[in-house]
Amino acid sequence: MRHLAWTLALTVAIASTAAVDTAYAADRGARADDSSFRRGEEPPPLNRLWYTSATFARVNPLGLINVNRIGWRHRMSTSDSILFNDTYTYLGGTAVLTPAWARAGGYAEIAPIALFRASADVGVVGYFSTFDQILSWEDPGARYSDRAIRDRGDDAAARLGYYATFSHTVQAKAGPIAVRSITQYTTLSLNLPGADAFFYDQYWDRLAPNGGWMVLNDLDVLFVKDDVRIGLRHTFTDNLFGGDSSTDGGMSNHRLGPLFAYQINDKPAGSKFNQATVFALAQLWLKHPYRTGEEQSQFFPLIAVGIAFNGDLGNMPVTAP
Repeated sequence: MRHLAWTLALTVAIASTAAVDTAYAADRGARADDSSFRRGEEPPPLNRLWYTSATFARVNPLGLINVNRIGWRHRMSTSDSILFNDTYTYLGGTAVLTPAWARAGGYAEIAPIALFRASADVGVVGYFSTFDQILSWEDPGARYSDRAIRDRGDDAAARLGYYATFSHTVQAKAGPIAVRSITQYTTLSLNLPGADAFFYDQYWDRLAPNGGWMVLNDLDVLFVKDDVRIGLRHTFTDNLFGGDSSTDGGMSNHRLGPLFAYQINDKPAGSKFNQATVFALAQLWLKHPYRTGEEQSQFFPLIAVGIAFNGDLGNMPVTAP
């Protein structure tokens, strides 16, 4: 439970910094799916048919992913307060497509205050048997390095199952410095053969317990200036099944490196294409069973580049409170 205690302590620390200055989420474009309004502007529509889309590619490990959500977003407040000017609830669907797998499900999110938001994403997942997916093992200590995956590539098989992800975000900003912590808890349950109870998940880059839970935390510390965000991201992943942390499959993974994002446009709420943001990330692996010198050099980082944007597809007029 060490990661839970760490996350709780971090939440308290970040919430304390919020009193210093503005909330991170109040910065327009702080995230590709933020669309808060500035004081003096018309507030967003009370109800909006709203979508978000993000596409990114990465190496070490290899990946290409497109994430789309569309749903009904309801504004909870008309206040122009920094903390409450864009509180909302959101209910809709999500679709994720990669060359190796796809997911589709229902998605719900709530942001009762600018400092915090929480979400739930539940649905079905299917693997195509491409790019050596899916491979599974009985042993939680099985070797799942890139080389081991390639050697067993002929055993990869298409699989179906379900997933559930619960997430919460804590964020704050003091002057030009912003801090954000995003924590995800995910379970995947697939139709694995025989007694196999673990499989390699390429997105998380770890041996996943079938039907068990994994945790991921992204901690960002950013310098924010106009449309540019520059900073550091630390990423942590672990399994929650209580296995032996000394095994390859039970080891927690850590990486750290610079993050850059540039917002191309920022239009008033109601625009069909808004807050397009390009981003790049390069993280050195600090802890991993194979990426810190055991099989490949620690100086070969994870590198990711992508673009994200959002927009309104329809709305109901703002009514007087």
